[in-house]
Amino acid sequence: MSMNVASSQAKLDHIRLLLEAGEAEKAIQFIEKGGSQCPEINNALGVCLMRLGRIENAVVVLRQLVLGNRMCIPSDTPPLFQANYATALLLKNHNQPAIEIINNLAASDHSYIQQLKQAIAHWRKSLPVFQRMGCFVRSYPARRVTIPFPPGQA
Repeated sequence: MSMNVASSQAKLDHIRLLLEAGEAEKAIQFIEKGGSQCPEINNALGVCLMRLGRIENAVVVLRQLVLGNRMCIPSDTPPLFQANYATALLLKNHNQPAIEIINNLAASDHSYIQQLKQAIAHWRKSLPVFQRMGCFVRSYPARRVTIPFPPGQA
């Protein structure tokens, strides 16, 4: 393992520890001091922003990470990055694109994706019957999806 990869992994491990301790602001400060960013660190930044309630900023960071300048998500985009972007969209109440992204992810790819899919299933069950029927034809109402766990995963 090269020194750069090792140092990036150590930084990411430290950011995860800060997030687990509920110290998202300290994690952002750590990221900002770190200088150059790898995709995993940018993903962690998006998670920190979500957890601080800075959803618009999180959407911008994660959209750039997942889409870049493209119209569609590239097939080689890590599922966790996509799940975090979808979470930020859910927090903005942009359910249609968020759920479309989540539906295209396999729950087996990451435990966080499994949690998101369960939250969406619970949300669907809470909808009135006509809105639930709309979900069958991929028309998702703009009713807030409750995420009963810390948003995002670094």
